[in-house]
Amino acid sequence: MRIFYCQDHDGYWPVGVASLILAQDVPEAIALLDEQLEGRRLKTHKDQPYTLIEVVANGPKAIIINGGDY
Repeated sequence: MRIFYCQDHDGYWPVGVASLILAQDVPEAIALLDEQLEGRRLKTHKDQPYTLIEVVANGPKAIIINGGDY
């Protein structure tokens, strides 16, 4: 499994969003995130493209996805 995060997908309010996705590859990650977005009536990758960032988990690591610095 690969680890991806996204911080620019559609959201309810004009504030930061962040999602974590575990998938075999990018197409599966998009499909999984889109399924969750659709379930919340938010725009999917097709309607509002977003960026997936892969986390290489090769050792201890901390990543701040959203530090509130808008």
